[in-house]
Amino acid sequence: MITAQAERICGALLASLSGGPVPVKLHSRFRVAANLSTPRGLVTLLSPGRCLQPHAVRLNHVFDYGLLEPGALTLGPEGVSMDGAAVISFSGAESIDLLLPPGPMPQPSAAWAIRRFLASAPDEGLSRMALGRSDGIYAALLTPRLKTLRRAVRTGDIAAAAAAAGRMAGCGPGLTPSSDDLLCGYLALLPSGGSRVAMASAIAAAAAPNTNVISAALLLSAGEGYFSEDVLALVARLRAGTEGQALTRALLRVAGFGSSSGYDFLTGVYFGVLDACAIGGMCIDLPEST
Repeated sequence: MITAQAERICGALLASLSGGPVPVKLHSRFRVAANLSTPRGLVTLLSPGRCLQPHAVRLNHVFDYGLLEPGALTLGPEGVSMDGAAVISFSGAESIDLLLPPGPMPQPSAAWAIRRFLASAPDEGLSRMALGRSDGIYAALLTPRLKTLRRAVRTGDIAAAAAAAGRMAGCGPGLTPSSDDLLCGYLALLPSGGSRVAMASAIAAAAAPNTNVISAALLLSAGEGYFSEDVLALVARLRAGTEGQALTRALLRVAGFGSSSGYDFLTGVYFGVLDACAIGGMCIDLPEST
């Protein structure tokens, strides 16, 4: 009894299911998405029109996620089944590689373009930090911790960077707390180099235990270099030096995720560009005071 068809599926997720079906439980459900707890981590089901995320499946028709609540659920390479009957089929779904490819760092002008964009962001969230402001309870708390993280990343101190990320995680409102969104954005633009993989993995691993399951899954994916389609498109444009309306459209697409999550993510991207280019934007050469 197939009731839904997958349109796109994260390639890493599909590869992880090659061993056969595994039992899953419904973790959470919303109007346009649902999350499944699996032995291999959280898997997200997305409604049509949503950007594909790491370890996620996008359906080609609207689906009532309430149908997943009763019965024994399993997840395998063929799809999602309930009490042995298929309810979501992965047959014919396009497998998408969401691993961020290696490439050049953006030019400094990319940071200023993002900063201009963030100047018109909603007041909620952490985007004010990109404007040099620390007003607001969360921004005031996170500003010195972000300075510590950035200083550690610039000097290649993996242990200090991980410790700072652990102290930042889980801070702020929302399904994915603001600080976690910022950290994911920062991970997308970590400076290249031999220690980049180790640095990203350590930051994500330290932050994940200090936040909720959904946010932790996104952090761990970012630590492994996996990002949503809209983020990959934005990074490609930043690397290419894209300007004007084309860049604005890419920024808007990322900013549109959640009420403030997208803007918080872009705030992390902004600081990532600054540190990748080793330029200013925030005084980080002083010891942390709080």
